Amino acid sequence: MRRRITVADVTLADSFSIAAAVTESIAWRRRKLAVGEPAKRPGTGPAAGGARSAAFMVDTATVVAATSVRITATYAGTAMTTTLTVTPPPLVASFVVRSRTRGAGACVADENSQELDCVLDASASQGFISAYLWTHTMGSTTQQQTANAPNSATSPQGTGCALYQQGTGGDGPNGDRYLRMEVTLQVRDAGGVVSDIVRQQVKVYPNHQCGFSY
Repeated sequence: MRRRITVADVTLADSFSIAAAVTESIAWRRRKLAVGEPAKRPGTGPAAGGARSAAFMVDTATVVAATSVRITATYAGTAMTTTLTVTPPPLVASFVVRSRTRGAGACVADENSQELDCVLDASASQGFISAYLWTHTMGSTTQQQTANAPNSATSPQGTGCALYQQGTGGDGPNGDRYLRMEVTLQVRDAGGVVSDIVRQQVKVYPNHQCGFSY
């Protein structure tokens, strides 16, 4: 990835300004430029005489967490240093919900365990992910669930009658009746940075469990 850094009119500690450093036409190859990993030093390019700033490109590597590198330019024995922060790719949360028996966007209560049969699949999420932060809400009850990477797919845990009985109902066009559940996901990286929240409305079919007639 290439980033543009501009070395502008900055006064050095000994009051020798960058403007003075470029009063004669020079090339970057005649200056000493040190760039620490994960950034690579730029190629050559002219700095016009009398210019108060000069721009150059720095090639950066992909990083898993925000990383600071120092860029130091020297001319005629005088140095100027700045810091470049290389950031990882953005975190993007994405998921689908799929029931074994009802397909996408649905969950069904198992007749034996009364847990939901659906899978929450976040494999389409992007970034260097260390954890998947789930919630599932029915009525006024919200349950939280965390799955550490690489476990991008999980099933809702701790569901059961206490959760279903908080839900409000809906009717499908084919006469099916269901409960409404909202599922949300955030992803988090190793540095504690989290993505925006994404959410979906999911149909929960009680399957005649927990006293439901449908």
